[in-house]
Amino acid sequence: MNTMLSPVAVSLLVAAALAWSALEHGAGGFILMAAFLAVGLIVGRMIDGRIDARKFWDLLTGRRSSS
Repeated sequence: MNTMLSPVAVSLLVAAALAWSALEHGAGGFILMAAFLAVGLIVGRMIDGRIDARKFWDLLTGRRSSS
């Protein structure tokens, strides 16, 4: 049995969480929660192997590789 959530279900959960934070905590809470969600997404993709941490760090620091 597949226990993974579909991308649509995950998108709806994220949208609900962002809407709640905007209603409950205003614009500051919305921005902070969106930032935490983005960091969580990046870390999750690194753990999953979809993002190479070294290449991602090089992208953030402005380094370019020849490969």
